[in-house]
Parts: sequence; structure tokens; C-alpha cells
Amino acid sequence: MFQRAKTLSIIVLCVGLTLAIFVRIMNYDMRRDEQLYAPPAALLAEQSLYEDFFYNHVPGTAWLFRASYAATPGDHLLFSSRLVVFFGWVLFGAAVAWLTWRLTRSRPLTLFAALSLLANDMTLGVVGMTATNNFLPAPFAFLGLGLFILGLRGEGLRENGGGTAKASEPRALPIAIAGLCLSIAATLKVSAGAFIPPVALAAFVVPAGLGFIDRIKKVAAPLAAGGVIGAAPLLATLARAPDIFFAHVLGFHTGPHVAYWAAQSGAGGESVAMSLGAKLMLAFAVWFSGANLILLFLVLVLLALMLANAGGANKTLFSDRPLLLILAIVAFVLVLSFAPTPSFPQYFAPPILILPLLLALLFGHLAETQKPVINMVFAMGALTCLVLAAPRLAQHAPKAATPDKWTVNKVHRGGRDIAAAMAAAGIEGKVATLLPVYPLEGGLPVYAEFATGQFAYRLADITEPSLAQYYKTTSPTQVEALFQADPPAAILVGFEPALEAPFVRFAEKNGYRRVADFTLKDRYGDGVLFLKP
Repeated sequence: MFQRAKTLSIIVLCVGLTLAIFVRIMNYDMRRDEQLYAPPAALLAEQSLYEDFFYNHVPGTAWLFRASYAATPGDHLLFSSRLVVFFGWVLFGAAVAWLTWRLTRSRPLTLFAALSLLANDMTLGVVGMTATNNFLPAPFAFLGLGLFILGLRGEGLRENGGGTAKASEPRALPIAIAGLCLSIAATLKVSAGAFIPPVALAAFVVPAGLGFIDRIKKVAAPLAAGGVIGAAPLLATLARAPDIFFAHVLGFHTGPHVAYWAAQSGAGGESVAMSLGAKLMLAFAVWFSGANLILLFLVLVLLALMLANAGGANKTLFSDRPLLLILAIVAFVLVLSFAPTPSFPQYFAPPILILPLLLALLFGHLAETQKPVINMVFAMGALTCLVLAAPRLAQHAPKAATPDKWTVNKVHRGGRDIAAAMAAAGIEGKVATLLPVYPLEGGLPVYAEFATGQFAYRLADITEPSLAQYYKTTSPTQVEALFQADPPAAILVGFEPALEAPFVRFAEKNGYRRVADFTLKDRYGDGVLFLKP
């Protein structure tokens, strides 16, 4: 009876947590970055990434958003994109729970592993709530690392797992799927490729004592095969136009992007760090607070217990190569978190997202007499994570039964209002704005130069001509000439005063009429709509 009640409680918790996350995603305020990531879902129906409009990331996220937009009725652009992120949460939660259970057979640890990441201020913020590529690589990276460990331990996808490493022959299937997942993660976000080199290197040293031919056949070849299959779409895109691809994905981030933020010095209210000292402060704020602090503390506790047990029956740290591999990956990804400049909070998430896998491997080295006490600690840790996240999880609960009040639907109505105002005035044509999600929600055409927001536009005047030739954009000093040659049917401003100043000047000089009864509000300002005379 007690066991049934406990199982029912866990089911209710999972369903409640899933619904809370869904409602939070759909009500989170739209961010600037979504003006870059969401529009390709609509634009890719007739255009190509990079060649037809600016896009400064690898293409995986755009492809996923496009597939969701095509499959979702009603042309709800932001909703369909955020729906992909929600399914990423579902996959991530399932992956963490499944792999932790397979490696430990501990219910408290499995519950803690899932809640430490799902009920987490970091993931419940910008990292996991917006339609971007910040969160989507996480489930694939975690699955890739976890399946690689299972394969090295000789465990298949359906076999029962134990709590300690096994001396079985490696299994090719989970290792191949691991390679596939890691490549998919890198296709979604280039920084997720940081997980690949350590795993590729480990294929030639783990497990120990394996002959060269067997190592190639059972580890290296399956891993490479899965990786090539997962990377094939990205490689095809790269091969089509490598110069354009590298100009967008690499040239942008190492050139004008750095120069812009160096000049801004963090202006605009963004959490951005340029120096090593500022990055350390930002990393400290992300890593040592809330659920992340609990997670790190328990990793250190299990590591200390394992080392204390090293003289007994348990294996030492350096004899368990899969464990050593995950430790090395955590350290490697942690160091790489400091590499990008400028640096944002989401850059410090990857090391945290793989710590539950480290916990699971450390748990296998505990003495059986230690596990009951540690399991109680994990149960209390899971409850603490849930309590800490409760305000965020409950924040939008009152809106659950009123979808018309959701942010995604408000944004969609804003786009429809623009279309209605233009139709009432008998006007057709492009909408000029730095927030293209709005007109695209209304089924309206936008300028290719602003199709993915302000990111290329605001840097155009400081971008080297040799690089700028690859971007479909204009600049604040040239935009009025663009409008003279191709006048917009409507102009939507009110969100980025400095960058929008040339838009407003053009509207006022050329007799554009401001729509008096137009209302559109978001976290960046109040929208103003001008219509062509």
C-alpha cells in the first residue's frame, strides 16, 4: 500500500512539474534572441539560411523550429518554436531519470538527479525558457555521454544495470547511438561540440585491456559511424557554401560581435562579461546558488566518500576509467566555459548539466552500508530543489486555464493586429522592424535585412567589408537609402530607440501615418506603428 502511494506521488509530481514547465515556457517574456532564432521557422519555407538572411549559428535549431512550425496549425510562430523547447525538457528529464536509474537503481538519486536540473533557477530562466539553442543540446549531450558509458560497461539498451562498473565487452549499439546524439547536440549549438573530443579520445583508451582490432570494431568505429550520421546534415550545409557558413558562424562571433560588446561595456541591462575577472564573477553566480550549489556539494560528498573507501573493496578513482572520463569532461567543459568573449550566463550551464551523470557513477563506489544514508540525503536534496524552484514554477500557474493570456498568444495577436491595421488602410507590402516575430506572426513579409532582428544591423558599420559581403543586412547609416529604394508598407518601432531612430526619421520625413489606436507592449517597450501614406 505504501509502495503504491509512493509511486502515485512520483507520477503526480512528474505530471505537475511537466505542466508547470510548459505553462512557464509559454508565458515567459519574449527576448531579443528569439528575434534571431524563431523567424527562420517561417522564412525557410521559401528561403535558405545564410544565403538569403543572416543567421549566426549552426542550423540545427532552425531546422527543428521549421519542422514544428510546419506541423503546428495556425501559424503561431513563437508558440511552435517554444513547443520544441518544451519537448526538449521532456526528453532531458526522461534521459536524466532513465540513465541515472540504469546506473544506480536508486530511486532517491534518480529523483534528485532529475529535480536538480528541472527544478533549477538556471534552467527555469533564459537558458531553458526561450526559443533559442541554449537548452536544446542538453538532452542529446547527456544521452550521448550516458549511452557511451553504458556501452563501455557492456550494457545494452534493454539490459538491467548495476551500481558498479562491469568487466563486460563493450556494446556497439549504445556507443553508435552515443555518437549520433553528440553530433546532433553539436548541430544544435557549436559549443556542444566540446563534448566530442574527450569522448573520441576515450574511444582509444577505455576500457582498458581491449585489443586494437576489438577497440576499433566495438568502440571507435560505432562511435564514428553514429557521429557521421548525426553530422551529415550539418556537413552538407557546410559543403554547399563553406565561405558563407564560416562568415556567419565563426567570423561574426570572433569579429564584430566582440567589438560591439567591448564598446557597449555591458550597456543595455544584459548580464555580459568581457574580462576574466567578470567571467569568474558571472560563473560564481551561476554555479554556486540554489540547486546548482546542492548538486555540487553532493558531488563533493560522494567523491570524498569514494576516496575514503579506496583502501577497501571499492575501486579507486583512477581504476574506473568511465568515471575518470566524465570527470575529465566536466573539467574540460568547465574551462571552455570561459573561452567565449563576451560571456553570458548561459555559457556556464554545460558543466552543471552533466553533473548528475557524475553523481550516478560515484554512487556505484559507495559501500552498501553507506547507500541508505546517502539515499536519505538525496531525497532531502530533491525536496529542497523543489522548494527553491516553487516560486518560479508557480508564477504563471493562474494563467494555465486562460491560454489567451499567454505570452505566445499575445505576441501572435500583436502580429495579427498589425496585419489588420494594414488591411483596414488598404496597404500591402513589407514591414520594417527590428522585431520580425511580430509581422511574421501576422503572415506579413519582412525585409531580408531585418529578418532575424537587430544583430547584423547594429554591427554593420563596424564590420569589415570582407566579412560584411557575406551578410544580408544594412546599417543605421544606410537604412534610409534602403527605404527610399524599397519603401516599407509599415514601420514598427518603440523597442530599441537608438537603433530605430533612422526608421522614425524616414517615417516622419515621408508622411507615414501613426496608427493612434494601436497597442503592442512587451518587456522592451510600447510598439508604435506607422503606415505608408
